[in-house]
This record gives sequence, structure tokens and C-alpha cells, in this order.
Amino acid sequence: MLHTLILAAGLGTRLRPLTERIAKPLIPIVDNSPLARQAALAKKLGSKKIHANAHHLAEQVQNAATELGIDKVWVEEELLGTGGPLHRMWKEGERGELLVLNGDCEHDLDVETFLKKARNSGASCALLAIDNPDINTLCINKENLLCGIKNKFGNLGSSNATFTGISWYSEKAWEKIKESEKDIRDFWEHEIPFVFITKGNWLDIGNPKGLMEAINSQLSILNSQLNENFTTAGSAGSGRKYYRMKANGHSLILQQSHSEDRDFERFVRYGKLFNSLELPTPEIYAVDETEKRVVMQDLGSVRLCDAGQPLLYYPLVLEKLIAWQETSEKAFELDSELANRVFGESDYLWETSYFAENYLQMKEIPADLAEFFKDLAKRAAGQPRVLMHRDFQSQNVMLVPQIAFVDFQGARNGSIYYDAASLLWDPYMMLPVESVKQLFTLWHSANPLLKSTSFETAWENFLIASLQRIMQALGAYCFLSKKKGIKSFEQYIEPGAERLKEISSLLRALPATPCVRLPQ
Repeated sequence: MLHTLILAAGLGTRLRPLTERIAKPLIPIVDNSPLARQAALAKKLGSKKIHANAHHLAEQVQNAATELGIDKVWVEEELLGTGGPLHRMWKEGERGELLVLNGDCEHDLDVETFLKKARNSGASCALLAIDNPDINTLCINKENLLCGIKNKFGNLGSSNATFTGISWYSEKAWEKIKESEKDIRDFWEHEIPFVFITKGNWLDIGNPKGLMEAINSQLSILNSQLNENFTTAGSAGSGRKYYRMKANGHSLILQQSHSEDRDFERFVRYGKLFNSLELPTPEIYAVDETEKRVVMQDLGSVRLCDAGQPLLYYPLVLEKLIAWQETSEKAFELDSELANRVFGESDYLWETSYFAENYLQMKEIPADLAEFFKDLAKRAAGQPRVLMHRDFQSQNVMLVPQIAFVDFQGARNGSIYYDAASLLWDPYMMLPVESVKQLFTLWHSANPLLKSTSFETAWENFLIASLQRIMQALGAYCFLSKKKGIKSFEQYIEPGAERLKEISSLLRALPATPCVRLPQ
């Protein structure tokens, strides 16, 4: 009778913080988890009883066991090493031959041939190995028997190989494993396993690099064809695409940037910075700079723009925005590039010229309008500066399971009012003007950074930033829909134009605020 034990009790320390959420063998890798693939392999090989051990986040492994066809999960209150679980199973009455698989690797190795070779070797146990010169530690003699392990015991042998974590034990060998041999290598030293060296792909997913390599390998196997466990989770006007990798009740997001994405490096660097400051952004777990891929926390599919009663959430989102802005000094201290990436007068002038070119369709800007744009840019650039998200609108605010901000690669050192303006005048939502005023009042009164700024001054600064932002948004909607052919943005041009009129009207009502009638 063939038993299979899938080792799934590791702590996953090299993959934290991901493994603080998900047990390492259950991490989704494109279309399934390593534990699921090992369980499927065990069934294919004819295993009559499939076991797994578990320790860290053991309840997750237990919950997945039934779905995966695992007959028994052996929970370890204290880690028993690699040999301890084998002794425990024998002691508690399991009998037969035993195949051991590793729950934290991805491979396409020919385990069926390994089993045949092991059974016919004449040895009581056997190891499956590959040739990986970088980490070869097994020492093998000319009879293909283990004669040593580098820095552990024995002789150098005639060849070397890397253990894959896959091994076989006859019933006779299984019975001999002692409770004290928690390190299974202690058992190998006197039992002398047969070593079968094979070729194929074998990837340790125990660190971020290995995790990304496993994902890339699986994508190659699937030829990038999506299935029900690998679904589109969204896209952006920038050309980035997002895929949801799901397995055994867990999910991760794979972000794929286009090859010319100039903001990729910033997204990764800022993301890690914001994670370290505990800001409400997705945790980043693994990065492939060559393929421009990022594996990150799944923040769900519910955005602020999807909420049934969005006004209930705006105060909470503004509270998070205040916390974001309060972290500015620390963020700038830790990242000098971000601190020096000031959103200044030239950037505001770019926004309004972008608006004039794409929305007003002007090849040349009239003198009076150019003068207005220049004055507006000067006023916005003179406002107090904080960590600016720069695209802080309802599609970039996630609500469930927690309020969090995405698409932050455009972050700058800029106006404290800009993000609040972006959120409250968002054409995706079209909040009533009275609601905008009420929410602004809440944000102003609760923001420690504005405690010495009067409401009147703050309101005027807010409207200046609002006019800047809405013109930038209108320019973007027209550019993306008319020049890039992304027709979904076309529906927001008219709402954006309505916001522009509302903000302009409020600005004209202020004393001593220069404002011209914008062309329709």
C-alpha cells in the first residue's frame, strides 16, 4: 500500500508578509497551489492514502484537505523536522511504503519513473535529485548510492546533485526511522539511500524570487491562456493589466505592466516604501523586473465607485487620506527621489495645456486663457505640500476587505488639497455640490496639518486645486477615448464638463479671485 506524505508544516519565514496571511503550500500560483498539485500527483501515482503535516496556519491546510482529497492532516504543535513526521505516522499505525513530496516547490519531474527505479534499486529508501551546480550538496558514489552530504557527513563521492524534497521509503525503512532523527539526513547516514538523478524544472517557492519563477514557469505551461482560476481583475488607462490568481480559498493579484512602462520601478519602490510605513496600499510579495510583473495582496473587487451607499464610506476614506498625508515627512525622509519629485508650476501648466489640447482642441492657447492658466498654476504650486497620490479617485480606492489605495505610482510631493479635490469632484461619482462642501469641511476640520489654516483660505485653495484636477481629468478622458481608442472613458467627458462648470462657478463667487469664462 502506497502512502504519500506532503510536507506542509514550514513557517515560510522568507516569504513574509505573504505567509502571515497564507500557508506557503496554499499560495496561489496562477491556476492552483503547490499543495493541490502535489495532491493531484499523489493520486496519479496510485497513492491509497494521502497525508499532509501542518503547523503554521494549520487550520488553512485542514480546511483545504477535503477539497484536495487529502485523507489526513497531521497537525504538529511543535515542528518535528523532516524525519519526525515519518516516525509519528509509523508509531500511530500507518503501514506500507511511503512517498514523501514537498509542499513548497513547483516541478515537472518524472516521479513515476523515480518510484519504479527506487523499488528496483535494491535499497530500502531513495531520493530524487537534480543537477543544480549552484546548490548541489548530495554526494553520490558510482553505484548511485548516497555516500555523503556536504558539510554534514560522509565522503565527496564521484558526482553531486541537489535533493528535490521527494523521497521514497520501503516499509522496512519506514519502520527504522527513530523519533530522535527529526533531521532525516541522520537516518540517511546509516540507511544509505539510492539516488536517482533526473532532468526537469524544479523550483523552490520559499522566497520571492522562487515564487515569481514558479509563476513565470506556470504561465509558460499555460501559454498565457486564462482559465476559471486565473481571471482578469482589472486594467488601467496606463495599459497595466491585473489578474486574480485563486486557489483553495486564497487569492493574489498579478500585475502585468507593458514593456515600456516608465513607472514600473516607481510602483515597486513606492509600494515597498508605503508598506514599510503601514500606509493603506497592497502588500508587494514578489517582483520580476525583466517581465515587469508584480505579485501583490488581493484587495478585492469592491471599489468606492462600486459602493451601493458611497457617502457612508467617504468619511472613512478621508480619514485614511489624512493618515497618508501625515506620513509625508517620514516618506520623504526615506525616499529622497520622492521628496524631490515636486509637483510644481510647470506640472500644473502641463495639465492645463493637456486639457486645452485634448478637450478644448486648441492648437494655440489664447493669451487671456494662457495668463489664467499661469496664475492658477502659480497658486496651486504655492500651496502647502504633502505626499500626493496624484490619481486619488473612486476607482483607485478599494473598500473590502479594507480601505486601501491603488495605482499610486504617480505619487509626488505636491499640494495638500489636490487629492481631496480629486476624490470629492470625481466625475465617476458626481457627488452633489452640497455633499462635496460637507465632506471638505469634515476633511479640513479633522486634518492636523491644516489646523492653523482658516476654512475660507482652505476652501479657496481647495477650489484652485479642484479646477486644476478636473481639467487634467477632462484632458485624460478625451485623450484616452479619442486618441487611444479606449471608448469606456468617453462616458465621463460630459460629467467632467459639468464638474468644471460647478467648480468655476464656486471660484467666481470668491472675492478677489481672478477667473475667466472658460470656452465651452
